[in-house]
Amino acid sequence: MDPPPKAPRTAWIVAGAVILGCLGALALPVGGFLLWMYGGPDVDEPRAAADQFVGRLESNDDAAAHASLCRRVKERIDVVAFTAAVERLGRPVSHTMGRAAFLDEPGTSAGVTVEVTGRTGQITTLELYLESEVGWQVCGKTFG
Repeated sequence: MDPPPKAPRTAWIVAGAVILGCLGALALPVGGFLLWMYGGPDVDEPRAAADQFVGRLESNDDAAAHASLCRRVKERIDVVAFTAAVERLGRPVSHTMGRAAFLDEPGTSAGVTVEVTGRTGQITTLELYLESEVGWQVCGKTFG
């Protein structure tokens, strides 16, 4: 009697090698993403900058809030126009920080959601856009 053919054993070896190769190929991008997610930039910094910005608005320190805007926004709007925009939106008296996320892969721009409560009790949700120029600064067209 002839010995059994070796083809089925070889098929399992090839299938195992293919599966290991696929897992190895997936491990690089997944591992890289996890490394970036946990070892990369920290979203707490833009969140803290947004919190400080809104806190300055609540304490009527519009000059300091204006100073924490990015350069291109400060070139477009002065402190007087900025104060008018804040009043138009409704000066906040309190706020609650919402979600924060990086908007680009290197972590140089972020979006932060803030719920502000105005003097009348009206709650407005602000989507603040921040960039890291010299520290984190508020950009976008929310205030002008």
